[in-house]
Amino acid sequence: MGFFTKAAMNALMNNTHPEIERSQCWNLHPHREQCTLCKDICPYGEDIFSRPNLVKSWNPCSDCGLCVSVCKTRCITPSEEQVQRDLSAAGADADTIWIGCERSTRHNDLVRPCVGALCWEALAYLALHKKLVLDLTPCGECENDPCAKLLRDNLTRLVEFLGQPLFEARITLAYQPDEAPYQAKELSRREMFAHVGDSSKNGTKYLLRQLPILQEEEHQIQPFRYALHQRVKQLKTATQTPFHYGVYLPAFTSKCFGCGRCVKNCRSGAIRLEDLEGGQSRVVITPWKCSECGMCVSSCNHHAIDGLKLRPLTSLGPVSVLRFQKQLCSECGKPIPPDSADGVCGVCRVKIRTKKRQEAAAARAKARAAERAAQRAAQAAQAAAEEAAPAAAPADPTPGT
Repeated sequence: MGFFTKAAMNALMNNTHPEIERSQCWNLHPHREQCTLCKDICPYGEDIFSRPNLVKSWNPCSDCGLCVSVCKTRCITPSEEQVQRDLSAAGADADTIWIGCERSTRHNDLVRPCVGALCWEALAYLALHKKLVLDLTPCGECENDPCAKLLRDNLTRLVEFLGQPLFEARITLAYQPDEAPYQAKELSRREMFAHVGDSSKNGTKYLLRQLPILQEEEHQIQPFRYALHQRVKQLKTATQTPFHYGVYLPAFTSKCFGCGRCVKNCRSGAIRLEDLEGGQSRVVITPWKCSECGMCVSSCNHHAIDGLKLRPLTSLGPVSVLRFQKQLCSECGKPIPPDSADGVCGVCRVKIRTKKRQEAAAARAKARAAERAAQRAAQAAQAAAEEAAPAAAPADPTPGT
């Protein structure tokens, strides 16, 4: 198959592999440690990734979703098939969803190469629809350390998001074969076909309809977090007392003066600055867009972000985290720190110092030029006086005989 034929076929068919947004990769920003998580956890890492953010070939990819779940900046977006595969169980008729890996001998509803392949956002989305039973029976014999660490991190983040009471009420961890036995429900033929139809329509139809619209936006959209945001919004509308969910947000301090550096470095567009009346401004964060990567923290040169802090929120919509009085540079109009004594920014301060040095140097050069001109004039006057002195002197008298 020729190159152009292959490209045309890939464009016509749905991608069965994730996609990487290289501009959002952790390694393209100045950090002390390089991230190789996606390449290390991938079963075909050397055959797919030439570098962590550069793909050699997607042909060996099995679309397991491990690289999507492990990526700290969420620069790896899942394929539409993976989104449908992971979220379709939310529309099933059963009250409980059994999730397990391929090594499990239990008849599970969702079977993945590893339970950690489902990112914590997908697990939270399913848990807010149905009760979950995670079949962790084979995990005790598994020797895949990266997958085990990923599963621990996802479960820890899931507890932080849902809270311990809601986590225990909605999710069961089955470490032994006799824990949470699978109860098969006998369905008639009519109920079986209705069940399959409802699963495809209710589980993913709405989300997949929204994804093409989201992809037209400027920033990259995370499908699982968007689906979780929609579910949290539904629950907040349907319940009188909304739940509180733990979300990590950048902790802005009073040192922030609105320079906008964090806004430029946030590749997901989760941070924005809004101007208010009276010269005030505020920092607004959209939690469902935030990947909790910490790039905003590392990019702040003024140490105005004190890391990522866990905050209880009732929704994943925009939230104001800081309000401050905005001060502008008297020269260029850019934001400046409130403790600035001269009222100018650092760039203008350098320009003013440079201009002063140039003016002082020009003044010294002008003074030296005037001094040299005065010296030349004095030397010319002295030379003229010396020439005129012999002509004005009287002649010597001749002695008499």
